[in-house]
Amino acid sequence: MDTTWWTPGVSDFYQGTELWDLSLVDPDNRRPVDFDLRRRLLSELRELSPEEIMARMDDGLPKLWVIYKALELGKQLPEIFGSGDYRPLNVLGQKAGHVVAFLRGEKFGAVVPRLLLTLNGEWQDTWLEMPKGQWHNHLTGDRFKGGKAMLRDILARFPVALISKE
Repeated sequence: MDTTWWTPGVSDFYQGTELWDLSLVDPDNRRPVDFDLRRRLLSELRELSPEEIMARMDDGLPKLWVIYKALELGKQLPEIFGSGDYRPLNVLGQKAGHVVAFLRGEKFGAVVPRLLLTLNGEWQDTWLEMPKGQWHNHLTGDRFKGGKAMLRDILARFPVALISKE
């Protein structure tokens, strides 16, 4: 499956790794995949809130949910992903080194934390410099205005954001 339309870098995942995979070698699809489990979890997660998804961390629901929502978003808004350069979003504040954020074109973006163990869940005064306009986080449903967007608000309900300009 080609998913190069939504993020730079290695943009695919191996069949069977839609949930946490803590193996020490590359998955090679020779291991049995529990498709029934994945179907069941997919049907369950469609009705869950971001907080309920996070509460089921041990089941691997956060990873499966991000994959599901990103692929769903690509179907709903193909024009966002069809073209456009990647550009980093400016991140300012004490914890700026703990986030990777970029825009694809002018209407789609992703915000992903990094170095979580040393972050301790505290974004403090860290913020994104967003283009003007109204933005929508497709993972939480939350909306926020462009300009100075505080990370503690954007990532309050779920630790990753897939955002688009309305």
